[in-house]
Amino acid sequence: MNVPAIAQKTFVEMRNRLEAMELIQFLLKKLNKNHDSVKRARYVHRIVDELNDHIFQDAKVKSLSPCASGCSACCHTQVSITSDEAELLAERVREGVEINRENLLIQMAVKNSSQAYYALSFAERKCVFLDTDGKCKVYEDRPSVCRTNAVIGEAAQCDTSVEIKPTRLIKTPEADLAIYASFLHSTSGGTLPYMLAKALKLTDS
Repeated sequence: MNVPAIAQKTFVEMRNRLEAMELIQFLLKKLNKNHDSVKRARYVHRIVDELNDHIFQDAKVKSLSPCASGCSACCHTQVSITSDEAELLAERVREGVEINRENLLIQMAVKNSSQAYYALSFAERKCVFLDTDGKCKVYEDRPSVCRTNAVIGEAAQCDTSVEIKPTRLIKTPEADLAIYASFLHSTSGGTLPYMLAKALKLTDS
């Protein structure tokens, strides 16, 4: 299932709480009723945004967060996505969004291995959806994990060009549980390059 580590950790911490299980069950029922993978992905994205909205709108959080358009340090890290999100991103590519196919081939070759991924150069780890200005070409359809990658503090903490540093993420446990539910429902999950390559039929494995 390849659930993102942070979402998995939150689930383990909250699995004995009734409200947490109710949220997961509610989302699973909603997802089971929807048979369109692209619509399911966008539904989960909307829910994650709604569950995080109050914290992102907090004036103090806004003043302490360095995250802004064009700041793309976190876009050189490994991101897990569901099969639904892979289909959504593949649809955007088929609609004409240009991607860095050279990087996609390099990144997809390491499959779901974090060790092999971070052995790549910083440039090779650049997300295939970033433009030359460091902006996301599919921002409105970016994965759930990307939606919870905002931080508090200095932007330098997100820079992985030399080493991976601890970060102070801005997120809510409810958003983590929504992400967990989406992976639980998904037919498969994995790293963005590998899952996108499969959705685009660039690999058989």
